[in-house]
Amino acid sequence: MNHTNDEQSQAFLVFEVTGQSLCVIIGVTGNIFVILYNVRWNTDKNASSYFIISLAVSDLIVCGITLPLTIVTVTKFLIGITKLSVVLCKLNYSLWYATISTSVVNLMMLTIDRYICIALPLKYPHIVTQRKVSMALASVWITGFLSFIMMFFNTKSSKLPFECYPSKVVVSICTILFFLLPLGVMIVFNVKIVRIARNQGQKIASEGSKLQRSNSTATDDLSSRKNFTRQLKLFKTIRVVFGYFLLCVTPFPVILFIDYTICNDGCISLNVVHITALVAATNSVTNAFIYGIRDKKYRRSFKLLFARCCNLSG
Repeated sequence: MNHTNDEQSQAFLVFEVTGQSLCVIIGVTGNIFVILYNVRWNTDKNASSYFIISLAVSDLIVCGITLPLTIVTVTKFLIGITKLSVVLCKLNYSLWYATISTSVVNLMMLTIDRYICIALPLKYPHIVTQRKVSMALASVWITGFLSFIMMFFNTKSSKLPFECYPSKVVVSICTILFFLLPLGVMIVFNVKIVRIARNQGQKIASEGSKLQRSNSTATDDLSSRKNFTRQLKLFKTIRVVFGYFLLCVTPFPVILFIDYTICNDGCISLNVVHITALVAATNSVTNAFIYGIRDKKYRRSFKLLFARCCNLSG
């Protein structure tokens, strides 16, 4: 093992705690607002709204539970307490895997929902029913729970601070089933949606050039275009969320997978592992702001809520 020679400087640990503390403050605030907006103020609720709420809850767990546990662990080591709780270490690792699994499966469900809506708009209400949405949401959180249980009961402590060693088999199963497989499904459906959107866009442009149509047909066509444009905009927002997730979160489980299963716990610097974990945590912070940048109604609701809070405090 090489981690024994991989000492973390106090400056690095202070930087880590500072970054994680900022993620906690901003992430908890942003994700609570996403949940409030979709529960109370969103008048256009659909299946995607429930998946977005579920994703925000997962991000809230990262910012409100997982990161504070990491902060406690690092702070204890900074003040000289090198003997850390085995349960705390196992809980920390298990929560990271569980929340990443929950987020990636959630995004997979969102992508499939958008595909059905754009590919089969007329059949969408009959395919995506409330019962099926509830079952999909249940499967999302069951996946996270299974990932947590598998990691928690198959992780051993070590003599090094911050370090627990999950079972290689469990790491492999969790990475493949709960991360790589849903990721592959998302990529496939994203490609399909882009193709459909491109073809539909060309069709709309072609039909728009035709001037000889009845008024009723024109009205129906305009309504159909507006609905398609609205659904496409939502898909683009989800695609941005997925892209940022891919950029920020992917390195963390991949590096852990390489470190624990291929290199026998030690070929990757501990600093690198902690930096990728911090970068992964920023994903749970930024999702709320991605919705705000791309959704006018969201921005308007946020401004009103901010104004109310200022009035109450004043």
